[in-house]
Amino acid sequence: MTDKAADWALPIIGNIIKGKGNPPTTIQALTAKFKEAFANPDAKRAAARKIAALSQSTTTSKYVTEFCNLMAELDWNKEAYIAQFMRGLHWKVKELLSTKDSIPDNLEAIFAAAIKIDNIHCKNEENRPKKVPAKSLATTATTSTTTTRVRLSEDPNYVTLEERDRRRASGLCVKCGQKGHGIKHCPNGWKATIKEVAKVADDELGKD
Repeated sequence: MTDKAADWALPIIGNIIKGKGNPPTTIQALTAKFKEAFANPDAKRAAARKIAALSQSTTTSKYVTEFCNLMAELDWNKEAYIAQFMRGLHWKVKELLSTKDSIPDNLEAIFAAAIKIDNIHCKNEENRPKKVPAKSLATTATTSTTTTRVRLSEDPNYVTLEERDRRRASGLCVKCGQKGHGIKHCPNGWKATIKEVAKVADDELGKD
């Protein structure tokens, strides 16, 4: 203990032993008195600025640790600490904390409740089923539709909806597009596909 600290502490210790005056009787009270006498005012102002700017950006547990480290440099009252802690707390944790039947008025209890809420919330988020992006579903549907259209367009017997309507309006056979009969009595057979034509050609060549 330095001379300056000894000069400050010895009278207090003497009063405690003799039971005189109103000396601090707990470690916390003695520590507060010591900080009051020897704390660096610039360090205290710096801590006040830091705690005022502090806000939760990761887990509540880390936020509480940072908050407590700055608290050690300050001598605010309980209400001020609680107000500042709630101000910097993540909005979701704050919202869930406000739904509790009774919000603690003890700083340590508020710390514990906020950490518990955050841990449960994070766990629920991890276990939540992952949603398939809507874009992927839309892409799959578009690809499927496009493939179907390509297959239909390659079929020589395929007639588009617009062409069917045109043939009906003109009194033509919807199947072959000729006059004088309807689709039920169409004398024209279905057109062969490219694959069928190729197969017939191969068969004919084989006969030769």
